[in-house]
Amino acid sequence: MQIKPRGIAKALRSDLRQSLIAVSASVLMLSSQSATADMTDQEFEERVRTYLLAHPEIILEAMETLTERQRRTAQTAQIAEYAEMFEETPVLGIGPEQAKHTVIEFFDYRCAPCKALHPKLKAALQDHPNIRVEMRHLPILSPGSERGARFALAVKNIGTPEQYNAVHEALWALKGPLQAPAFEKIARAQGLDWAMVQAEMKGNAVSDRITTNRDIAIDLQILGTPAFVTPTSVSFGSTDAVGLVADWLSQ
Repeated sequence: MQIKPRGIAKALRSDLRQSLIAVSASVLMLSSQSATADMTDQEFEERVRTYLLAHPEIILEAMETLTERQRRTAQTAQIAEYAEMFEETPVLGIGPEQAKHTVIEFFDYRCAPCKALHPKLKAALQDHPNIRVEMRHLPILSPGSERGARFALAVKNIGTPEQYNAVHEALWALKGPLQAPAFEKIARAQGLDWAMVQAEMKGNAVSDRITTNRDIAIDLQILGTPAFVTPTSVSFGSTDAVGLVADWLSQ
């Protein structure tokens, strides 16, 4: 359905009126000159007008606050569509598996900031056993990114949790390209059947998981890695582990 320009303008005016009402309410709450019980409506409106004319900057501040609240409300509703992410059995991550709060990290094996942040997050979370960061593959930076994710997910599907974690750490530490020879070496070091791993890398289960992760990222407007999703927020690109944990604790 196409909306005519006149309809859009009308909708915008309606939104503006609603916003101004909210701004006025905020102004009245913030103003030290609260209305008295015996003040007439005209006196009350005049006081609001006088205050706004004397402090026009508060309108912008209130509008910005209102916009941010609306954005966070919409974002929370969008994240709620993927609530199952926070309920899945912990597989790969940082922090106790029984932690009260789960944060989802989307990462890429070709992402230098992801690798740099990893040990910092481990250190920052040592004093916060109520938070677990569960990691999800989001290969978006290069073909090598997808090869690495396919290899790791294949090991997840056919190996043990211990083998999956060991392969993950080996991929973090890998200095060379994300190619089959390196994968084979890592797989054999963990006692894995390389032929089985290769077959699983091409399987539908691995493809479906990568597609699902990418679809979620697109829907949540995740534009890069590392990206972190809580039940009420999405942030990406940060390498400040202490700041991230403090933000999660404040939510």
